[in-house]
Amino acid sequence: MVKPFVAGLLLLAIAGSGVAMADDDCDVPLGRWQPREAVQAMAQARGWQVDRLRIDDGCYQIRGTDETGQPFKAKIDPATLEIVKIKRRTRSDGGHHHERRSSAATGSVDPSGPASPKSLFDRSEPPKATVN
Repeated sequence: MVKPFVAGLLLLAIAGSGVAMADDDCDVPLGRWQPREAVQAMAQARGWQVDRLRIDDGCYQIRGTDETGQPFKAKIDPATLEIVKIKRRTRSDGGHHHERRSSAATGSVDPSGPASPKSLFDRSEPPKATVN
């Protein structure tokens, strides 16, 4: 009676640990991580001013300002030092601009971002629709 109970608990523990790890944006073994100094050097080479460097979701996370002075938050792959995700905040409107990149990405991300909700609804003519 005790063995099936222990086996069930072990199975739940293993399954639960897989769910917790699935939330990580970066899944790199610690032995392949580059040191924090390499992350700092990469940021400086891009013209970034680093205010905070920490680890989040298995990635390095940088908060700072980019080469144009805009605040941003970026997740960096700890092995390749490629940008996994970056959020930029424009000072003029306080809004966010999100970019998601991966090592398989080949094209550049449109810096203007998606159309703002205001531009979608601020039109001089009424919208046209057809219902079938």
